[in-house]
Amino acid sequence: MGKYGVWTINWGIGLLLLSLVSGCQSSPEKQYFVLTAIPNQIVSGSTALEYDIGIGPIDVAEYLHFTQLMYQLDDGNLQRFANSYWAEPLEQGISRVMSINLSQSDNRRNLVLFPWKTDNSPLYSIKIKVISLNRDGNNARLNANWELTNNPLNQTLAKKNFIAVTNAGSTATELVSAYSNLLAQLAKEIDKSLPQHSD
Repeated sequence: MGKYGVWTINWGIGLLLLSLVSGCQSSPEKQYFVLTAIPNQIVSGSTALEYDIGIGPIDVAEYLHFTQLMYQLDDGNLQRFANSYWAEPLEQGISRVMSINLSQSDNRRNLVLFPWKTDNSPLYSIKIKVISLNRDGNNARLNANWELTNNPLNQTLAKKNFIAVTNAGSTATELVSAYSNLLAQLAKEIDKSLPQHSD
């Protein structure tokens, strides 16, 4: 092979490397999202935690286990938001946000996340099964079953299906905000069934 042949090969390799580098530089940066709770309505200060409420287990539909933000189309196909990812497993995010939301209406509640020790179970526990959490056209829709249990008595205090719809917008940011709004609505619904402890 002559020197021109070697030069041509080296030039080709150089162009390939240059295209790979420029391709990496132009790739959009990944965005990571978390669910958010209702804005804090509690006045700053310390409050004694008087009774425990367990959150969980949280069970979400299998298609919601993707790390990338997905939603289901009418024909059953999954659509994804490019470069948009959950920063935590969705069931953990739901558990975290529900615990914050439920502490807003009564800051004496000590919210305990599942799993907990069998010999130290909370007074009440809230089990949630997310059947669907999805974008539906311009809306976001939540369909979930939830169950409230008095653990010492092993008694079911409430067992309900909850469906709610809110505007979803068109971006990943707006969809995550809509999901957070739906979970806030679910927390308010559950709160109505929680025994109210007097001062």
